[in-house]
Amino acid sequence: MFRNYLKTTLRNLRNNRAYAILNILGLSIGMSGAILIFLFLQHHRSTDRHQPHFDRVYRVVLDLILDEVIEHGTDSSVPFAASLGQNYPQIEKAGFIRKQPNATLSAGTGAEIKRFIEKDNVVFANSEFMEMFAFEWLGIDASALMKEPYWVVISEKIARKYFGSSDVTGRMLTLSNTHQLKIAGVVKDPVAPTDLAFDVFLSLPTLKRVEPSYEMDNFGWLSARNTSFVRLKEGVSARQTEELIRNNGEHYYGEIAKHYHHKLQPMSEVHFDERYGGKIRKPILWILAAVGIFLVLIACINFVNLSTAQALKRTKEIGLRKVLGGTRGQLFWQFISETTLLTMVSAVLALWWVVMLLPVLNDWMYTHLFHIGMLFQIPLFVFWMVAILFVVFCAGFYPAVIVSGFNPIGALKGRGYTRKTGEIGLRRSLIAVQLIIAQVLTICTFVLILQLKYFKNADLGFDQKAVITIPLPAINPAPSLKNGIKNSLLQYPDISSVTYQYAAPTSSMGYGGSVRFDNRLDWEKFIIRERFGDEDYLTTYKMSLLAGRNFTAREPDTAFIVNEELMHKLGISDPEEMLGRQLEDGNTSAKGEIVGVVKQFHLKSLQEPVEPCVVFAHPRLYKELAIRLNTNDFSRTLGVVREVWKEFYPNEVFSYEFVDDQIAGFYEKEAQLTALIRVFAVVAILICCLGLYGMVSFILTQRTKEIGIRKVLGAGVSSIVFLFGKEFMMIVMIAFVVAVPVAWYAMSSWLNDFAYRIDLSWWMFAAAGIVALIIVMFTVSFQVTKAALVNPVRSIRVE
Repeated sequence: MFRNYLKTTLRNLRNNRAYAILNILGLSIGMSGAILIFLFLQHHRSTDRHQPHFDRVYRVVLDLILDEVIEHGTDSSVPFAASLGQNYPQIEKAGFIRKQPNATLSAGTGAEIKRFIEKDNVVFANSEFMEMFAFEWLGIDASALMKEPYWVVISEKIARKYFGSSDVTGRMLTLSNTHQLKIAGVVKDPVAPTDLAFDVFLSLPTLKRVEPSYEMDNFGWLSARNTSFVRLKEGVSARQTEELIRNNGEHYYGEIAKHYHHKLQPMSEVHFDERYGGKIRKPILWILAAVGIFLVLIACINFVNLSTAQALKRTKEIGLRKVLGGTRGQLFWQFISETTLLTMVSAVLALWWVVMLLPVLNDWMYTHLFHIGMLFQIPLFVFWMVAILFVVFCAGFYPAVIVSGFNPIGALKGRGYTRKTGEIGLRRSLIAVQLIIAQVLTICTFVLILQLKYFKNADLGFDQKAVITIPLPAINPAPSLKNGIKNSLLQYPDISSVTYQYAAPTSSMGYGGSVRFDNRLDWEKFIIRERFGDEDYLTTYKMSLLAGRNFTAREPDTAFIVNEELMHKLGISDPEEMLGRQLEDGNTSAKGEIVGVVKQFHLKSLQEPVEPCVVFAHPRLYKELAIRLNTNDFSRTLGVVREVWKEFYPNEVFSYEFVDDQIAGFYEKEAQLTALIRVFAVVAILICCLGLYGMVSFILTQRTKEIGIRKVLGAGVSSIVFLFGKEFMMIVMIAFVVAVPVAWYAMSSWLNDFAYRIDLSWWMFAAAGIVALIIVMFTVSFQVTKAALVNPVRSIRVE
């Protein structure tokens, strides 16, 4: 029986090649889009799921609660992490890490020395962190050595990068050209996907040697660079443990403990909670999952449309089969087998489309998220098989039921079961559903692109263009050396300004705290942010003063410039009234006088509102050199900067980054989402075009004689095109009316998450509708025009 089904299926597909090709293309493109979305979801949903005891591991996060605001962060301190492991029997292990950005590491001596800046993959870690997480040791487990200073554990990638081999236990690495570190062991590279993608683990006691001023026993030395993790014992309640930690707050923070609320965040939420640095929100994943289902759905709609239309050509075949004894069940499985074969071919072709699209998508998203290895995972194979069954059922069930139910006498006369299969209303409705989905995706793409453009082009309150930052050596250079490199750089006309800073005005820098204004008894009930830079900071970023003056090199920690937001928070509207007032910064303990008020500028991404801020000189914290380039020949000027750098820091790695690029990094998630939706909008439109192409071809085949008669009676090509096109124009307009409120609701909800956003305007929706109308009319008119140009005599002779 199966052999007969297969034989008949192959013969029917060979006799209807165009129908088969359209269905295969439509299904394969829709399934490829769904596979890409599945890979994206699988990447995010499986992040760190490979960690042992995943369900018992928690990240300790902190809510800093003040009267007006709640600050969310992962801030922790060294003694707090140690206390978790020692004072709470409910906690099995307590891990701690401190990130060490832009760490200079070197290996070898003399001409053989290799020196690199490791940007964000170096951490100080305690031994329990190494024991908690999934580190696969190449050799002996050296976690115990992390309790002693000057030990380091490195990944296999780092070992090969510095030594050309993974067998490097016992060899030496140098941190910041000063601190000799002995390699305790080597671990395999981090298993992706992970948010713990670190490659160099410095033993925690080494921190005191590297930063002698660091107070290792001070609970108040909280930092966003610090993170604590705990693994609870089996059966222990995370909520009860969290309450115990919170109730013990006075032991950590004294009388201000009420402001510090530590919480245990499950590892399953770490990747998705953007309040604490998560990578993507779960609702975005659900939206993308819905898009994947819609892509497969519109491909299935194509199949149903073409199958039911094609069935009218097979009525005599079906009638003859029934007269010869064929049962309805046999006919049903015959058509299901045809659907299955088409779906299998489409599924294989979909994988090929995915392989072709992976590098393109990575380029559009500026990421290496997608790779060929993802195609060989068991979850993808399961999804692939489920998708095949889903398509076979959705696309094949209805046509098979309808076709197998033909009346044999009517079928032999060529009429079939025309009351259902010939019903144009159903096919119109299915086409309308396709167009609704396609137009919603198109509108969303327009809005996403415009919001991303707004992010990139918005006025931040300073000029970030043509400014580069160079990370400074970990050891703070002497003032004479600092002045020397500045003066040397400023000798070149292509360099207009140079400043020492902690970070650019807009950055991920989280420094801030309480403030006391004008010698008031009480501290203000809001948090301020701080930006540290020397006397050329404002000049380098072209920040405008509304009142007062800039601070000078002789006024570190004693002269402050505040932004408009801080002025307004303090209830003052005239910038001149701020001048001469006293200010005390609770974070740095700096006290002095307000000497200027600067025009409003953004401290973080445009997703967040502007915060109160104070700018002042604080040399101890400078970690970057910022240089404004006054040239179009960046490569030549960067060569000059490199030479000057090497003159003053011959043993340091020269590394730079444009401030523009740093700011663009804030919107990486939005850029990725825009790229994905743009791809899937194109896929949806392409599937719609294939369906329309097949549908119009069928209609023209049915009405060839009518076209010939109309031409004989004097109808022109344009009138025939309009006759057929107006029906589809009406469908597009109906779909547009339905798509607009759906897209408006989705985009309004998304935009509401941003403090600064574009306004939804009618022309965005109109533009998407016009695009859909043009594409549909081009698809329809192309075929109708071709049919209308056929000699009418030939058209009238068609049987």
